[in-house]
Amino acid sequence: MEERALHHSTIWWMLAWMGVQSAALAVGRQQIQQRNPASICHRFLGAVAPQKFRSPQRQRRLCRARQVLHLIAEWEGLFPARFFPRFATRSGFS
Repeated sequence: MEERALHHSTIWWMLAWMGVQSAALAVGRQQIQQRNPASICHRFLGAVAPQKFRSPQRQRRLCRARQVLHLIAEWEGLFPARFFPRFATRSGFS
């Protein structure tokens, strides 16, 4: 029987892609703030443990990926459309 598994780099590829979604993150935060002024999504830093990255660039990408994931959780509680692919893809933030 064949066992299927993700390639070991798949997770990093997905996180790296999320880590460059700065425009989607900024606009998503604005929309959340408009819908819920009490939201503190803009304060979430997305800190990553130092042993999880080797370079400042990777640290920034991982932090931004965590911020996007945090934003998505709040987004989906406020809006009927999913953040990915509905909002970010249609808005040209891919």
